[in-house]
Amino acid sequence: MALALAGCAVPPRAAAWPTTLAAQAVVPAADIDAARVVEQPICIGKRSWSMGALGDTVLYRTRRVGRKIAVGYFIYWSEERPWGSNAFSYMVLPALAMDAVYSHFLYLFPGIKDALYGPGDVEGVQVEYEERADGSLSVVRGRADDGSHTPVFLSREDLVDAKGRIVLLTDVWSHQLGSHGAARFAERTKPDLKCFERAGLQPMTEQIARAFRLGDERHPLRGTPAWIEPASPLDGLPDEQMAAAKARAAHQ
Repeated sequence: MALALAGCAVPPRAAAWPTTLAAQAVVPAADIDAARVVEQPICIGKRSWSMGALGDTVLYRTRRVGRKIAVGYFIYWSEERPWGSNAFSYMVLPALAMDAVYSHFLYLFPGIKDALYGPGDVEGVQVEYEERADGSLSVVRGRADDGSHTPVFLSREDLVDAKGRIVLLTDVWSHQLGSHGAARFAERTKPDLKCFERAGLQPMTEQIARAFRLGDERHPLRGTPAWIEPASPLDGLPDEQMAAAKARAAHQ
């Protein structure tokens, strides 16, 4: 209750997620890695309806170690509310109770989410690439969070569809992108996908990170997988987490 009341004190925020209209000169000509990243299409899919509209852009940050490049992607939804094709909604009352406190206190004021995290919903994914001899990038693996904020390992087979696009998939109302089988999902006749490339992919800036209370690589607050800065991209998750994630993936 105290957090909900604190949320009421949060003033409306003027933060605006970047749009494709603001894409002029977002990739410095000298940044070869960034130039390659924006040419790699990335698509966001969802298995079922949930509240919140995807932003016009996906933001990214890069880190290179040798021929490995780790790219953190930040994906924005306009809101995060417990309505959709899920048990909370089917039972009605749990969704109403959560929505009235977590999302919008008494449906009039910001709730716990705004007090703790800031506007909208920002989820993170990190994709590891390897540079080929011709300079192009090959997807190695990725990592994201599941609906309980547990790190999830994503294989190349999970991520890359037949068209060479990276596909990320959510199956929870809170939009975490650790769902397996995203590439297979994209092969459906009419999958629910939104894709981004070129002007739709823009670098993360300190100003946006502050405006949306995202934190940084040392103190990530939102979109945590995208902020993870390993000693090198090859290291990935801690050994015990990687083993557990691979075991889960093997049983999908």
